[in-house]
Amino acid sequence: MDKLKISVLFWEERSKEGTEHDEVVDEVAGALSELGYKVSLIGISDDLRELLDKLDDQRPDLVFNLCESFADNDAYEMHVTAVLAMLGQPFTGTGPAGMALRQDKSVTKKLLKFHGVPYPNYATFDKDNLEFAGKMRFPLFVKPLQGDTSLGIDASSLVTEYSKLIERIGFIQTQLNVPALVEEYIEGREFYVSILGNDPAEILPLMELDFAKLPSGYPRIFGEEAKLDEASLQYDAVNAIVSTELAPEVRARLIMAGREAAYALKVRDYARVDIRLSADGIPIVVEVNANPYLEQTSAFALAALQAGMGYTMLINRIVKIARERWEPTPFLKELQKNRAGRARIRRKAAKLAQSYKTASLKADPKKNIEKPPK
Repeated sequence: MDKLKISVLFWEERSKEGTEHDEVVDEVAGALSELGYKVSLIGISDDLRELLDKLDDQRPDLVFNLCESFADNDAYEMHVTAVLAMLGQPFTGTGPAGMALRQDKSVTKKLLKFHGVPYPNYATFDKDNLEFAGKMRFPLFVKPLQGDTSLGIDASSLVTEYSKLIERIGFIQTQLNVPALVEEYIEGREFYVSILGNDPAEILPLMELDFAKLPSGYPRIFGEEAKLDEASLQYDAVNAIVSTELAPEVRARLIMAGREAAYALKVRDYARVDIRLSADGIPIVVEVNANPYLEQTSAFALAALQAGMGYTMLINRIVKIARERWEPTPFLKELQKNRAGRARIRRKAAKLAQSYKTASLKADPKKNIEKPPK
């Protein structure tokens, strides 16, 4: 049997100095190679045709989707999955519908309400439109209505007075150019419910954010600085640890809330649900993450390790889970053949065009001289 061909898809930052991508790309690709798959990379930036051409050239059996942006815009993440879906290209992780539902956090909350999953009371502040859902009281938490990786979330996001609230809403609207989401801040322990698989889904051991190293009185939040700024105080002070000392009934409530939230938002294959435990023991869902970060020391990978899955085994599980949703059919097999043909035609056309241009210039060198503007 031929080796399964897997292309790792990711966004890469490009500049005159070269290209850069997240370390998780090499870690996932390395794990796949170790498992014996035939691995190739598809790095994209802002050219959709490049994605189509590389898919045609590589003809993968499966795309391992690590792409979280396109044209340096996180909102386009769902459009990348839509392109893959329209092509009939099998890929790992959540599809375009799930990506779209979680992209707008007010839509997320409405779906959670429909499914009976607790969430913080909130209001959205667009420049021309306000929307309230429940009475709120200080302290309040202000963040962008759209976006990932905690962009725009730091210590200033937690406000305790009206003037600071208006100031922070203005910052989100003017500096990030998106509507602001204002939530009632939930004081309490924060847990990660990691979910692997679809039907049935496996719940990995619970992880908890440890804020113990933060100075007294400092906001207990896991914001942009804690995730990305290695020079910040929060970067080494906030960590995800295996959750212990939880009563069985509390653990069961957290798992049920996480499972229901993932189902409501149509996330698939693997997901992480962030939950705050209120003072009265109610799990409050604050975020649903599709395709959570898979770096080897990430919370999701650590939860899998606690369940007895090493990193390579985890990556293989995700591949097998995705493959179960994409059983090969005669249509998909024919599609792969057609892709190969389209790729050959484009390469031949490009070669003929270049040959024609070269021959034309040799026949009339003046054609290579630009005419001055009139």
